[in-house]
This record gives sequence, structure tokens and C-alpha cells, in this order.
Amino acid sequence: MGQPYQRASDGAWCVAIELPGTGAKRRRKVIVRAKKGDVITAAREARKELDRTGDLATASPTLAGWLDGWIERRARTKLKPRTAQDYRSTIELYLKASIGRVRLDKLTPAHVERMHDYVTRELELSSTTALKAHRVLAKALTDAERAGKVSRNVATLLDAPPRAYKPRPALTAAEATTLLRSVADTPAAPRWGVALLAGLRQGEALGLTREAIDLDAGIITVSWQLQRLAWEHGCGNTCGKRAAFCPARTVTIPPDQEATRVHGGLWLTRPKSRTGWRQVPIAEPLANALTWLLEQPAGPHGLVFTETTKAGAVVPVDPSHDSAAWDAACDGAGIANVPLHSARHTCSSLLARLGVPEHIRMQILGHSSATVTRDYTHITTDDARQGMDALGRLLA
Repeated sequence: MGQPYQRASDGAWCVAIELPGTGAKRRRKVIVRAKKGDVITAAREARKELDRTGDLATASPTLAGWLDGWIERRARTKLKPRTAQDYRSTIELYLKASIGRVRLDKLTPAHVERMHDYVTRELELSSTTALKAHRVLAKALTDAERAGKVSRNVATLLDAPPRAYKPRPALTAAEATTLLRSVADTPAAPRWGVALLAGLRQGEALGLTREAIDLDAGIITVSWQLQRLAWEHGCGNTCGKRAAFCPARTVTIPPDQEATRVHGGLWLTRPKSRTGWRQVPIAEPLANALTWLLEQPAGPHGLVFTETTKAGAVVPVDPSHDSAAWDAACDGAGIANVPLHSARHTCSSLLARLGVPEHIRMQILGHSSATVTRDYTHITTDDARQGMDALGRLLA
């Protein structure tokens, strides 16, 4: 192992390790780190690996090569299945398509800016999409830096793209009341009640089970969500078919996460974060609808919201069917047709109008904060219950 030296071009510290040659050709592996102490430590570890295996890899992969291996490792150990699928899509569409051929150790801030421009100018997508790609790249390069593949994370050397502001539509109190009254005596009342009176996300509502609804305590426990997960090849992509038709099709579920397949490609998964796993007080008008709902036969895995196939099978509600039913409910009530997710925005806006403090609204809706961490059990405080009761009175 050679002596550490400082590279003149960027000030990084380097150590060269001699490797077994091929014929008369000399081979070396150069370890690069930002700090002298770090490069000495990394060189010692590399020397131990050389002694153990007899050789070390010297070539730096392209960014595309690194990202392919990185996302597979992340998917197996850290990421929620839907998050992993979203990362894969971002990697393929934006990162590999724009700068994937660049060698990992040759990346510069200019390459990151090229990626931003590719997303916003060439593809003419929003800066929010560029921001998502930037964040995925930054995460991948953080791991590359820890693994000694790069000396610095170039994505952190320039500002990330701004999030594009996009106003989200919401129903007024009068419109929400009109919709709830229009479905009050129908089987749809509980579904749109948990959307407008509890602020549940679509997946959280469709993933509700009997045991999650405690009418005596007046609490809904949000602990599962229904999601459609994309199938992956379990054959190493050798079957020649699409992943959904692969004989060995699979979905990667990290060992520390829970997921249960309930029907077709629909799975019950745990909420993305601790703030998503929460308890929501039941407003009085919603309690009446839920009482009727719990009198109905339970669906697979105890699900309370189900649909019946043409063959007569009771199955979980397909999210696309659920969204279509929301559109039909809006049309039937004669109100503006807004996206289903706007029901959460409506709930939040009305709670704010009623003077419910922001931190209570965040707990009710399961929003996370970078500065404040709250345990989901705090949602059962009197303040939260009073807020939900006020919302119930407003829309009663």
C-alpha cells in the first residue's frame, strides 16, 4: 500500500494499492476520499479484502450500472414495495435516460444540472418531477460515497429543483354536506364518510378491517392500506413474458415489512411511516354509517369495503372502481367533480376553518413533519376529539 497523497485537481486524498498483474501489465486500485483519515481507513479495509480474496475490482461502473444494483439492494432491505417501484420508474425514465452512461466516479454538478434540464426542458415535465429525480439520485450517491465508489455526493453541491405549486381543489362545506346527504341512505355512505369526515387516503379506507373500527371507543385505527403492487420477474427475466405473466412472478417485500396479498395484484401493506399508522376519532355522523357497515358480512381478511365480481366472488374494492364511484357520487350530488384525494384536502381545510390547531390536523391526517415527531396514539387527546366532533356538527 502506497502513501496517501492529495490530488491537485480537487484536493481529494488518494492511496494506491498494488494488485496482481496480468503478464507485464501493472495493476493498481486507487482509493479516493475527501479526508486523509478516511482514505487511510478505507485503504486498510481494501488491503484486508485483497489479502482475503486475492484481488480487487478496479473499474468504476457507469451511473446506470450503479443504480441498477443500488435499487435492487434497497428494494430487498429498506423500501416499501410501492416506493421501490416508483424509484425504479424514476431511475429508468429520468436518471438513466439523461446521464446513465456517465462513469460514476466522473459525475459532476454539471451532469446533475443536465438531468434537471432533461426533465423540465426536453420532456417538458414539472420541476416537482425533477425534484423527485434529484432526491433519488442524491440517495443513490450517498450510498455510493459510503461504499467508496465516489469521493463526494455531487447532487448535494447544487440546489435541488423547487417543488411546483399546484393548487389542489377541495369541496366547500356546503358541497361536502350535499354529497354526504345524497348518499346518506345508500351503501356508499360509510365510504365517503371516512373520506370526508376522517380524511383517510384511498388505500387506507379500502384497507380498513373490522378490528380497526371501535365504535365503543369512537376510534378508527389506520394500520393497513390496500395497494396494487407491480409484479416482478422471479425467473431472472428469462421467460420471455411480461412480469405479470411470468410463471415465477413475485413482489419483493423487505423482511422488516408486512404485506399480505388479498386478491390478484392487490395487497394489504403497512402505512409508509409511523405518522401514517394512527388513530382517528369518529365524528358522530360517521358513527351511524359505520354502525350499518359493521352489520354487513365481512370481506376477505376482514375488509369492510368490498365488491362482488360477475362470478359472484366477494373481493376487495379495486382502487380504479373506487375512484369511478367517487366521480359518480359527485355527479349524483350535482357538485363539482374533484379528484378523490381532494376529500382529504377538504377535511383538512374544514378542520382549519373550525380552528383545529395545525399539529392536531397533522395527526388526524397522518402527515409527517421534518421538525416534530409525534406518536400516533396522541390522536386520542381531547383536542383531537373536539376537532372531529366539530367537523361532524358542521357536516351533519
